[in-house]
Amino acid sequence: MMKFKLLAIALISSLAVNAQIETPDVPGGLSSAPFKRKVRTYKVPDGSAFAATIKADDLKALLSVLASDSLEGRETGENGQRKAAAFIAQQFKEAGIPAKADRNSYFQKVLLRNDSWKDLSLKVGDQEFKNRADYYVFPAYNPDVPELNIKETVFVGFGIEDAKYNDYDKLDVKGKAVIFYDGEPLDEKGNSRVTGTEFRSQWSMEWRKKVQLAKQKGAVMVFIVDPNIEENLKKNRKLISTYGWKPVGTETDMKSGEYINNMFVSPAVANAILGDKAAKVEAELADIRKGAKYKSIKSKSKIELNFDKDSKTLEGSNVLAVIEGSDETLKKEFVFITAHYDHLGMADSTVIYHGADDNGSGTSAVVEIARAFQEAKNKGMGPKRTVVCMLVSGEEKGLLGSLYYTEFPIFPLDRTVVDINIDMVGRHDDRHANNPDYVYVIGSDRMSTELHDISEMQNEERTKLELDYKYNAKDDPNRFYERSDHYNFAEKGIPAIFYFNGTHADYHRPTDTVDKIDFNALAKRAQLAFYTAWEIANRPNKLMVNVPQTKKKP
Repeated sequence: MMKFKLLAIALISSLAVNAQIETPDVPGGLSSAPFKRKVRTYKVPDGSAFAATIKADDLKALLSVLASDSLEGRETGENGQRKAAAFIAQQFKEAGIPAKADRNSYFQKVLLRNDSWKDLSLKVGDQEFKNRADYYVFPAYNPDVPELNIKETVFVGFGIEDAKYNDYDKLDVKGKAVIFYDGEPLDEKGNSRVTGTEFRSQWSMEWRKKVQLAKQKGAVMVFIVDPNIEENLKKNRKLISTYGWKPVGTETDMKSGEYINNMFVSPAVANAILGDKAAKVEAELADIRKGAKYKSIKSKSKIELNFDKDSKTLEGSNVLAVIEGSDETLKKEFVFITAHYDHLGMADSTVIYHGADDNGSGTSAVVEIARAFQEAKNKGMGPKRTVVCMLVSGEEKGLLGSLYYTEFPIFPLDRTVVDINIDMVGRHDDRHANNPDYVYVIGSDRMSTELHDISEMQNEERTKLELDYKYNAKDDPNRFYERSDHYNFAEKGIPAIFYFNGTHADYHRPTDTVDKIDFNALAKRAQLAFYTAWEIANRPNKLMVNVPQTKKKP
């Protein structure tokens, strides 16, 4: 049965918005500034009648299936994910959206490979240590080396080489193992020795960069001391198991050989490796906090390691609804609206990670948005640009479905004008416990101030939510901007905006269930995403990419 009732064409045929967008000459600072009313110099058809078809009851009907026991947590490659993909495709078919993905289907197949351990071991002297108790290893970032023997290890502080702080100054580590602490050095006031301020540098999060640096220095093995190893093992046990997944043939897959062997170790393992030099290392760390220059410490101990890998593949799929544009020229440009539909699956046969908010909520929203755009097309008011509503898999394994798409796009990336991403929009966080009418906005001004202005204008004119930019700060320690699927589009130079409700106590737990969703809040957030997409799809000019980008260091 079709979802939509007939709409009166007379209600919408003559409505339009008329004004001008004023964009600052020098972009920046928009995320914290109060919104000043903008106006447009172009006309955009009124899409409110179609936005109104995005309803709480319809979202609930969708989400009740997506987060049901029968879909088994929708883990990529498992039966539940395939059921979810088929269900989403069926919604598109029933809405009358033609199949225009791979081989005239609704699907883009995503092939993933996982590197796991057939044999993984660590022995220091006569002492053997246990995986996932004394140490842990991410398979994706370790080559297959069935036998590795180490005779000399060099303690290199935090493994950092930066303009203001350098652990490798005049230090030769060729052919040796290195051991360093996770994170970055802080002074006695808690300020970073790297930035000189309370804000942490990228070294705190980018442990992979430290491993690559050690390889460049000629080291053959890296030990990373994790003082919080018990807590991190509890939080990331499933992530450690699945972090080896990567899309076959993508740039990430090709880069897997850029790393030397590495493992995170407990302080007890570190002490065993350092032997009688352990106390000296502690004293050196204390001196670093006081501002002293780092001094390397060498330790000779017999270390035996095995990194014997096993590989397997699985197949996921992205599900696409393509609403072709009505303008002969502009339909060759593409407006993407994305959400991931996968989740964490089942811990065992009795425990299901339902993923109602993460991200059944965003999935339901994107399905509803696709229906709304198709209804507009049915009524002769279809978008001028082509709108692509894409539900991706593999997000929980490292944003892999969206990464696969941006590496193997179905539609040209140089004509993709925006990605509007929706990830967790059905709940409230503690910060907004007394006001459910809010949404976090992330990334809107990172590349295009016009994108920021359009989201703000549509909200002011239509949905009237509180737009919270807390997590848009570039020094946000949560780094949410880099943790959802829009980021792979942004990495290709495509403006992206991310709508998000924040985290809560049920995040990544089996208790993330449908009964806790606020469907009225979900509907309003979905409508804001629709309105933002509606204007971008119908405006005469492509979004300007007018915010200078800082090139990443290799």
